[in-house]
Amino acid sequence: MNREAEKRGEAAVGEVLARLARGFATNDVRGLDALYAEDADWTNAFGTTLHGRRAIIAYLEKLFADERFEAGRLVGEPQASIRFTGDGRVALAKTYVEREGQKTVEGRELPVRRNHSLKVLENRDGRWLIVSEMYMDAREEQTLVSR
Repeated sequence: MNREAEKRGEAAVGEVLARLARGFATNDVRGLDALYAEDADWTNAFGTTLHGRRAIIAYLEKLFADERFEAGRLVGEPQASIRFTGDGRVALAKTYVEREGQKTVEGRELPVRRNHSLKVLENRDGRWLIVSEMYMDAREEQTLVSR
């Protein structure tokens, strides 16, 4: 993949990430179905795993409509890094966002969530689509102290 093609790919993948971030920031699922491959898989930070675009979008519709999730708001701008593998048809995107005010099912407010995600995107017929996505929250506990 030459540098010019990589720049175009970064811009296209960046637009997918920006559209997804806007959907989460505004709790609006409209248009998000165009970002996922029909056979995509998705796992959230709580271990819910879904398969297929329809299941992902149906879950996000319920999540965005839930007052406990909707109570949350972004803290700062999302961060992202993108790299391409192999022949440039696959992109790995790592994202980070902080969200405060979200509540549990029991109504307890969560501390600021420091959420990381890994998204695998594939260029299918000129369109970058999310084929796999996994979220995780950073935790305070440590199992190893780095020096």
